[in-house]
Amino acid sequence: MSKAVRIHKFGGPENLVIEDVEVGDPGPGEVRLRQEASAVHFADTLVREGTYFLKPDLPSGLGLEGAGVVEAVGDGVTDFAVGDRAAYRFNLGSYAEARLIPAAALHHLPDNIEAKIAVAATVRGMTAQYLIRHIYKAGPDDTVLIHAAAGGMGTLLTQWAKHLGATVIGTVGSPEKAALALENGCDQAIDYRAENFAARVLEITDGAGVPAVYDGVGAAVYEGTVECLAPCGFYVNYGHSSGFLPPLDAMMLNQKSLIFTKASLKDYMRTPEAAKAMLAEVFDLLGQGVLDPQISQEYALEDVAKAQRAIASRDTTGSIVLIP
Repeated sequence: MSKAVRIHKFGGPENLVIEDVEVGDPGPGEVRLRQEASAVHFADTLVREGTYFLKPDLPSGLGLEGAGVVEAVGDGVTDFAVGDRAAYRFNLGSYAEARLIPAAALHHLPDNIEAKIAVAATVRGMTAQYLIRHIYKAGPDDTVLIHAAAGGMGTLLTQWAKHLGATVIGTVGSPEKAALALENGCDQAIDYRAENFAARVLEITDGAGVPAVYDGVGAAVYEGTVECLAPCGFYVNYGHSSGFLPPLDAMMLNQKSLIFTKASLKDYMRTPEAAKAMLAEVFDLLGQGVLDPQISQEYALEDVAKAQRAIASRDTTGSIVLIP
């Protein structure tokens, strides 16, 4: 038996229940994974609410990213053996002590990367990779703006941008987060609740604006982001923690010939080769210490509702994880 988080109806955190689930033996092509850590993503709260693009049949498990140790393998599994460390992404059911999962969904976990680091940094790190290495390639001549710079994604984006030599301005939601963003490498940290971030960015850049903004916040920063971009700048949106973006006004973008993209990881890892290359680069930078997800809180499985409330509140810093 394994304890697992389940929902029987969509809605708030009060609908999260912990149940004893019979895991059983792996079938052909499957492994049984004893889980050591699960990521807690904002997307998990959307799955719980029934508003994510992935809307599972109920009852359902939760959690999209996990890591652990292989306990048993089914017929036909050749890439994994009992005792191997493994991790996965985008496979519903990581909020559990143990689970069955297709071996094809797993990747091997390097010995120098802890399970909790892997779940905090793999999807976020791969997201940072395509944002900053493919969409707008930040470099030494760039000053870029990163929204929510003290959060899980913002932390890794800042670290990667600094590794590439860029100057980084970060927006945050409190003086405490501003201090953390500066410690993490931001050259400037703007508390958007205390001042107009767009005006401050234009002041910092002597009115020029920035060539790229990386935005996981969405609605609350839309107009300010457009305002502080330089002509021909890149508005790179990958999330909407404050709400969905309004319908785009093409003429607003046209005023400065702005380039807008609403980006998704799935399209940048649509082939096994692309996903493998992205993952290898993330693991390499984690191993070097260039990337650090800065886990700020570890929650037990029974505290899953607290974990989801915390990430939905946008008051967390770094990454948070579940430890089954």
